Amino acid sequence: MNGLNGIGVKVVHVGGNGNAHAVLREIEARLQLLVEKGEEGSIDLSGLPLMPEDYDLLEETLGEGEVVAEVHSLGPTRIHETGIPGVWWVTHYNSDDEVLAEFIEVAWCPEILLTPEDDVKDGLEALRARLFELNPKSPLGGAPSLDL
Repeated sequence: MNGLNGIGVKVVHVGGNGNAHAVLREIEARLQLLVEKGEEGSIDLSGLPLMPEDYDLLEETLGEGEVVAEVHSLGPTRIHETGIPGVWWVTHYNSDDEVLAEFIEVAWCPEILLTPEDDVKDGLEALRARLFELNPKSPLGGAPSLDL
């Protein structure tokens, strides 16, 4: 046997630069922290040197879940649950629909979907005002108040 020709080597092209595998291991570690300690975290995909093949592998491995949400604030944000519960793909866009930032969030619920406490208090007052408009002659003046 002369040289490498006699050695049974199979070359397999996997595409990408292998960073998707590192991201998947990071997701695994973060999921373990979420399960064991309730610790949430995120991975900034925009800051990683991922190639299209890496994104394909991430999408294929994580799959699609049942929940999709959009938030329209400074620009549109699309949030979708992956096929792995607790793993969310969050993409922020500009007004031209170009990706500004992309994250994998490992959490019970993505932070962007949580309503701030002050907003809930404002919502309570808004609902009370609307109830009063519906029934201004109510002996309660529209709605009872709660001490917050």
